[in-house]
Amino acid sequence: MNINFKLYFKYILLNANQIFLYNLLRHDVNTNILITQKSFYYLMLHFKLSSLFYSLQLSDLFNYELPTNPVNNSPINITNLQPSSSITVYNFHSILAQQRFFIFVVNNTQNVIKKKKSSALNCTSLTELFLNANWLEREASELNAVNFEGKKDLRNLMLQYGDLSSPFQKSFPSIGTREIFYDSITDTLIQTPVSIQF
Repeated sequence: MNINFKLYFKYILLNANQIFLYNLLRHDVNTNILITQKSFYYLMLHFKLSSLFYSLQLSDLFNYELPTNPVNNSPINITNLQPSSSITVYNFHSILAQQRFFIFVVNNTQNVIKKKKSSALNCTSLTELFLNANWLEREASELNAVNFEGKKDLRNLMLQYGDLSSPFQKSFPSIGTREIFYDSITDTLIQTPVSIQF
């Protein structure tokens, strides 16, 4: 199947802000798209319902923060985002075409445009379109503090319940602030502030 996916995506997202990133290694097999949150769900509906992307599966989802400073009055790209902004990367694999699609979604572009600061990073949930996105979104929301809008399953995967620390964020402290002990008599975990003893 020899299809120019760049032209196809430009046709679908004609009025959307998107940037096609060029991958130097095996660029005939990978298609990289940097897209805003506003038109992300529209693209995912095309991924799910279009016959061109039959047998497309979501392989991986991860999130990372950008340590860059914003540049005022310039279009949205990787170099002018707020320091608190993050990018969620969706890795899709087409079994029939043997191609990979990496979708880079900027989570808080509306805050960049309106010049408002917010600590919560919002992203649209894909659980209704791709069922395996449930576990991947639970992991990203727990470790990176990304709020997936429309997500019903909000349980923790790795951290204990009630822990809202988000250890993969850059603002996470590198020293411990609590000590956790297991009490075998009451069968509970006891948390106390760190006590330094010499």
